[in-house]
Amino acid sequence: MQSAQLRAIWRRSSFFIAANLFFMLSSACAQTNVTDKIRQVENGLLPAVVVEGEQTEGLSITERMKHHKVPGLSIAVIKDGKIEWAKGYGAASQESAKPVDENTMFQAASISKPVAALAALHWVEKGKLSLDNNINAYLKDWQVPDNKFTGTEKVTLRRLVTHTAGLTVHGFRGYAKGEEVPTVIQLLNGEKPANSKTIFPDTLPGKIWRYSGGGYTVMQKALSDQVGKPFPVIMQETVLAKLGMIHSSYEQPLAEKFTAFAATGYRSNGKAVKGEWHTYPEMAAAGLWTTPSDLARYIIEVQESLQGKSNKVISKSMAEQMLTKHLDRWGLGPGLDKSGDALVFNHGGANEGFRCVFMAQAYGGNGVVIMTNSDNGSAVASELLRGISKIYGWDFGKPTQVKKFDLTAEQAGKLPGKYRMQNYTFELTQTNGKLYAKPQWEDGIIEIIPENTTKFLTRDGQFWLEFQYEGDSKVKAVKLNGREVFEKIE
Repeated sequence: MQSAQLRAIWRRSSFFIAANLFFMLSSACAQTNVTDKIRQVENGLLPAVVVEGEQTEGLSITERMKHHKVPGLSIAVIKDGKIEWAKGYGAASQESAKPVDENTMFQAASISKPVAALAALHWVEKGKLSLDNNINAYLKDWQVPDNKFTGTEKVTLRRLVTHTAGLTVHGFRGYAKGEEVPTVIQLLNGEKPANSKTIFPDTLPGKIWRYSGGGYTVMQKALSDQVGKPFPVIMQETVLAKLGMIHSSYEQPLAEKFTAFAATGYRSNGKAVKGEWHTYPEMAAAGLWTTPSDLARYIIEVQESLQGKSNKVISKSMAEQMLTKHLDRWGLGPGLDKSGDALVFNHGGANEGFRCVFMAQAYGGNGVVIMTNSDNGSAVASELLRGISKIYGWDFGKPTQVKKFDLTAEQAGKLPGKYRMQNYTFELTQTNGKLYAKPQWEDGIIEIIPENTTKFLTRDGQFWLEFQYEGDSKVKAVKLNGREVFEKIE
């Protein structure tokens, strides 16, 4: 072989070796960066309230789960249009010591709604439904009752998915194992064994925003009637299979093939939900079982549909309609915050024993999904969102900064005692110069931070308290969150 040929072969080999080495080094660096981000998130949870001048240190995810009595949590983080990482923490079942992993399925609760709405919008584009026609035109063996509210304005699909249809029934409790499960028509009529009331218009359609799981149950019926298939099959074929959501299902009760992946739900007192979880025949409103990674795939599809990059379910123009604000900043399925390039779409969920949330940038290609198997899960999820926002530089939430008012010993001494409203009580105590509230309906105590002599905010940001005085000396009551008044009884 000629020396020139040998030199050429050597140059090509050297190039490929260098390129391969560069790729491996780049991949290793990228993985190290992700691992570092995960570690920061795990130790960077942030409280709801930060006092000016206090040094705020990140909180540990495992410690906060223990503090809030949350057995299991799962998270997926989306960065630049891809799932950057996903990880589970704690127990999917405390009884069997089954750990949470990436494939652990949780009840998505009300996050079922924006995913179901995506399917409905698909069938609008296929001509099976219309956003603005009377929904009764698409319902076969049940109709939205006509009454004085529907004379001039009608219940429409657009109004159903934006919670502006004027329909009753906010949410659903589901059905414990062993309880009889109603049909959809029994649900709509509020007939036994349904544990929810009749779904009907009790205000003018289109006039106000009012959250209605009942409205999504009407949508569920209309979609099944028009497509001619059971709702879980429609969702599987229209959305879940197309997006690769292989650990997701709207089947209620949950199909046996998925039960090994399912997390047990836990109440706020730490006890398991009877039968491990409830069944929700209100599938569009509350029936989705899924994982954070699968919900991340839904988010990414919405983001890419909006850009015209991937339109597996809806077109770019329909995605634009979906993320257009209606009353109370609600889109066709998800809630909407901010505007323009900073637009964020989101939704939360609360079933018996499960709490979850997602937030995503419409245009930025970033987002996060958090799912828990506890009624207390919202607290740790909020702390996680604030921490992730700081670490990644996203605007998904940040602590409220307050300036702490310095009470005199005399002023602080007037506040401790017991307060009551009907059958509810809470107690205020003072320890080491700090004031704490112990509500009857909450486990543990919560520090309250004075903003002045009468107004206080709890450290977790859930409550603000306004004390009412008799003259300038004696405290007679406290108003909670501007609504409920608790009289001081001792």
